[in-house]
Amino acid sequence: MPRCDKKSITFLLTTRCNLNCTYCYGNRKTDYKTLDFNFAKRMLCNYAETEELSRICFSADGEPTTEMELLKKIFHEAKRLNSDVLTEVITNGTFNEDTAKWLAENFDYIYISADLLPESHNKFRLTITGNPSSPSILKNLEFFQKTPNKRVKIGLRATITNFNIEQQKEAIDFYYDNFGIDIFWVTPVITPIYDAAEKNCEPVDMMQFAITFIDAHAHAWQRGIFYESNLTANFDGETNRACCACIPVPYLTVDGYISACKLAAYGKNAGKMDSMIYAQYDSKNDKIVYDAEKLKVLRSRTLQNMPTQCGICAVSKHCAGYCPGETLNENGGFFRVKTNVCMALRYLYGEIGHLYAEKYGAGGFPYNCP
Repeated sequence: MPRCDKKSITFLLTTRCNLNCTYCYGNRKTDYKTLDFNFAKRMLCNYAETEELSRICFSADGEPTTEMELLKKIFHEAKRLNSDVLTEVITNGTFNEDTAKWLAENFDYIYISADLLPESHNKFRLTITGNPSSPSILKNLEFFQKTPNKRVKIGLRATITNFNIEQQKEAIDFYYDNFGIDIFWVTPVITPIYDAAEKNCEPVDMMQFAITFIDAHAHAWQRGIFYESNLTANFDGETNRACCACIPVPYLTVDGYISACKLAAYGKNAGKMDSMIYAQYDSKNDKIVYDAEKLKVLRSRTLQNMPTQCGICAVSKHCAGYCPGETLNENGGFFRVKTNVCMALRYLYGEIGHLYAEKYGAGGFPYNCP
């Protein structure tokens, strides 16, 4: 099932963060803001009335677990509307035991951002006081492993850098053998959207990533471990849209806008990411006002409307132009492509593309791409 079919509402909960990641794509200079609960409630009610409210996700330009009371309020409102709604959080994993316990008892999925082995993780992901963040993550992973009858399923989301690109197989074994982690999403580091010159972001060679990924992927599958990437996110089915940004599905921002992509975390002064902002919350009248023209453009980002090289590419129906958010950020155009990804993606599909139908069948991947 293509990832554009895996729909959810994502709440970009806060700009507050307890880490200071050197490659962060977000805006660390913004004033501290949190999502308006009334905005979240209105979106949930609208979805319940007009769409299937099947999944909600908490993420942020900051760290969502720094706003647990707001997270819980939105969680309970969603459960009131649909008790079976799936719940998911993407987190840096540095929360306290009370938070870990509540998440374990209430959530379906937790994706923890850990950049493979602790030493490579700590090179880029330090706390705001300059300390390594991996000890807190490992402590929480141990807690989850030892929690009996837990509801939640834990996944690892790793950013691949030149420092850890050769560690993928070793990291699979480390997290699986020590903590039982059997879901991995790995993504090459992207160019920061804000203040790129001030951040440590050395690009990864995409062909090197593809080659090392193939080796790690085979190792993971032999052990019964789910191991995928943004580059393989549509290998489980044919699609004419790269992702849910082209539907679009909503990402609610802290400044009262709806974005089509987590990379566009602000509506006001969105700059080069403005194409992703397609609605605004009218708090006075408690309604969401949509921009019909922007919706039209977002929905027109189909394979048929991409550049000619996409149409003649052998992997086009398992890519559809790749990530529009990354393309917009790095190439300045919604309908352009990341050419450095094209060769790597074709190589990946040529090596492992035939495996997916046999492995997952018509249902596609069992997990969302975080």
